[in-house]
Amino acid sequence: MRRQVVVHRSLDGVRVRLSGRHDLGGPVTSVARIAVAGRLHEISSGARADASAWAEDIGVRRLDQEFRIHGGRLRTGRAVSVAPGTGVREPVLAAIWEGRRHAVFTHLYHARPADAVAFFGALRLTEHDDGITVGHGADAPSRSASALTETALVKEVPGLGLLEISALDARSRRLLPPWRGAAVAGGELFQDTVPGQGPYFLLALRSLLVTVLPEEGLAERVPERLSGLAIEAVA
Repeated sequence: MRRQVVVHRSLDGVRVRLSGRHDLGGPVTSVARIAVAGRLHEISSGARADASAWAEDIGVRRLDQEFRIHGGRLRTGRAVSVAPGTGVREPVLAAIWEGRRHAVFTHLYHARPADAVAFFGALRLTEHDDGITVGHGADAPSRSASALTETALVKEVPGLGLLEISALDARSRRLLPPWRGAAVAGGELFQDTVPGQGPYFLLALRSLLVTVLPEEGLAERVPERLSGLAIEAVA
């Protein structure tokens, strides 16, 4: 396979370049949390097709209302969330903001379309060729404004596994084991196991932390295959 190069942008503006002899053409999603009006929300971004697939996955049959906002369109649809184990049912409003190529999407419990408009109205959305960045807009209440937290890029790489890429900062550094990892190009590699779920890897680079959930049966080959994949933050 020829060497491939892709660049993705996370919701907080961090740009990550991946290069190597891997299939890197698959979709990528950025996930984060943001506080608006005193409530913490999880939001995601990706291609517009990814947002539509997400809405279908949570049970939205139709996006039936549409609004113009931030130079794009905000579409909403309804579904019902069923809690595992308890079976408790709650109404969910899916909200998708669509730009030219990318989208930002989230769900709101017990909400109306007007609540989705207010939520997105409190954000500042900027679309780039490689993704969308999100911040607080002019309509955000100053008392509740806070930066994005727990931001990551999530990407499936065939033959390797699911990669979750985030900035290596004080919060994410706490995820690293207390022992030294194996020396690899650009950083250290750690391996651990989640009981009942199997092994995973942490790749600590100069400014990034990469969590690797390997494909079934490929855990032993992860170090070798990671050595052929360069991951770096770019300006």
